[in-house]
Amino acid sequence: MNSTQELLPPLREELHCTAGPRDADGAPTWTLHDPANNRFFRLGWVDFEIVSRWGLRQAEAIVQAINAQTTLQVDAERVATLGQFLLVNNLLRLQGDGGIQLLRKQAGLQQLSWQQWLLHNYLFFRIPLVKPDRLLAWLYPRVAWVYSRGFGLCICGCALLALFLISRQWERFITTFSYFFNWSGLLQYGAALAAAKILHELGHALTAHRYGCRVPSMGVAFMVMYPVLYTDASETWKLQNRRQRLAVAGAGMAAELGLAMLAALAWCFLTDGPLRSGAFLLATSTWIITLTVNLSPFMRFDGYYLLADWLGVDNLQPRSFAYARWHLRRLLFGCQEVPPERLAPRMQRIFVAYAWTTWLYRLMLFLGIALLVYHFFFKLLGIALLVVEVGWFIVRPIWTEMRTWKSLSVATWSNPRSRLSLSLAMGFLVLLLIPWQDHVNVPALMKAERYAEIYLPRAGRLDVWQLQTGSRVAQGELLAAFSSSELDFQAQHSALERVMVDRQLAYHGLEQRLATRRRIWLKELESASSKQAGYQLQRRQLEMRAPFAGVVLDLNDTVQAGQWLAEGQALMIVADLSSQLIEVYLEEADLQQAAGATAAIFYPEDPDLPGIACTVQAIEQGNSARIPALLASVNGGEIAARIDAQQQLVPEAAVYRMLLRPQADAAMPALAHPAVLRGSVRLDTPAISPIEKIWNRIVTVLIRESGF
Repeated sequence: MNSTQELLPPLREELHCTAGPRDADGAPTWTLHDPANNRFFRLGWVDFEIVSRWGLRQAEAIVQAINAQTTLQVDAERVATLGQFLLVNNLLRLQGDGGIQLLRKQAGLQQLSWQQWLLHNYLFFRIPLVKPDRLLAWLYPRVAWVYSRGFGLCICGCALLALFLISRQWERFITTFSYFFNWSGLLQYGAALAAAKILHELGHALTAHRYGCRVPSMGVAFMVMYPVLYTDASETWKLQNRRQRLAVAGAGMAAELGLAMLAALAWCFLTDGPLRSGAFLLATSTWIITLTVNLSPFMRFDGYYLLADWLGVDNLQPRSFAYARWHLRRLLFGCQEVPPERLAPRMQRIFVAYAWTTWLYRLMLFLGIALLVYHFFFKLLGIALLVVEVGWFIVRPIWTEMRTWKSLSVATWSNPRSRLSLSLAMGFLVLLLIPWQDHVNVPALMKAERYAEIYLPRAGRLDVWQLQTGSRVAQGELLAAFSSSELDFQAQHSALERVMVDRQLAYHGLEQRLATRRRIWLKELESASSKQAGYQLQRRQLEMRAPFAGVVLDLNDTVQAGQWLAEGQALMIVADLSSQLIEVYLEEADLQQAAGATAAIFYPEDPDLPGIACTVQAIEQGNSARIPALLASVNGGEIAARIDAQQQLVPEAAVYRMLLRPQADAAMPALAHPAVLRGSVRLDTPAISPIEKIWNRIVTVLIRESGF
């Protein structure tokens, strides 16, 4: 096919071409259908004129015919390019040994090893289940009324009525969610979701059948082993009217929304039971999840085809990707290459914006899938699949694009735009390699070194309560005194028990029968003495005394003498303000750098307060199992934490406690609540480069996850 005099291979006889929809710029298009593979190809005006004259069998003859019979001007190179496209897609009828060899070569290239097949298909593969054309031919006449205007108005009326009725019992409607957090609820949700998805796919299939399109198959697809139903509606490519294609793409979501509106109305009239529960699920979660997934235009779901048909752009993703790559090269290197296609300025902006948004979306999606795969499978396989995910779907496309930059001409690399891009890249590389990060900022808490929260150990009546916030107390000084009539009674009862046992032991020698019970009485005496000592200890605990000399803070001003208080009631805080300590919690990746800290400054959360110079006292070698409440994310702190079964705050990632002490000459701020102060600490450390810091984080994660 390189020579203009060489005979061109003929087109396959079963191919047929029909008029297609108008292009975005109003130009006519044609659709070439390959029925053997059920593939469709969109041809522009020039390509159609070439294909329609392919029977001339010579490139030069085709060129002369087009130039003479139309207003177009083409050359043999354009014919050769189209011929190569037809050859690659097996649209030509090849004959002879050369043709057979070429077909064998193409078949060999398409054959994949089981490893390659698994790599390409483990994330997404389809299993066709039915060929629904006969079912659709029987079903469509019986449900054709759903496409009428009257039915649409009826659904809108039902939606308005359902919203009105639900608004009158909104609280009851919302609280219904809590009924499904059990196995029975999950089964009901699965059944409702399956019904909604079947209706969704039938919506696509019936609408495609309505416009004369064949539906080759319906079945189930697996996305990261999660099953979803699918409908092969590829024949909608032959529809000339883009509104019809929009109708097919949106029919699934329209069917689910209609079902949701009817289910919402049914919920208002049904009595409590399985039917009402199913109606609630169909009216809420199922269609919301469907819209969230299907409306996304960045993956090839309904939203993508809706956007492509609305813009009037076939093959939106590959075309926008190709144009965005060309635009990137022109932006970075000032390339003067011909763009992949001529576009209006508005469409250029749409292509570039869509491509970049899709790339960023896929980057986050594939990273998320990689982490999902890692956590879903056992660790060794999870790591392998994580590497495959990141390498194949993220690193490989970037590396492929960068390899194409090597083919740029010398003139391109030497123009001002390229020099600017290279300068910026070198500057960024220098910033990564030069050790300039000489500090670490970490969350911290400054508090009194000796600090005690006083709680009531058991229920009692408050008898003595004479302190005030800010009162100074000496070690052992009475803070509050409580009494408990129940405890007094139990103490008296145990004392009487002991007296009785003592008397029995005193007279055990007078009678022989009493002497045989001596061991029993000794055990009872030991038990009675232990009970009495325990009750006395509890009575002493009701007298709250200062554990050390300090200042009373956060006095509970809601209690007063004579009041009965429950066990665990917070009473006050006693703090020794003569010495302060600062707790710092380091991430594992910052531990090595922070170990060489030469100076530190504590910055209170309140910007009006001055910084406090500190000295490093110690770093704990083991990670902290608990963190202070003020530093936890659940209380507005910076450390990600959760509440465990013991109602304790547990950090999500490993953190290490570092202790600092304010310098002797540091000016301490005057605080209304000086016992605890939240803030952050800047640790001055030996400088390291950003790339070294990134490497330390990677090594930390690898070490943490290395246990299989």
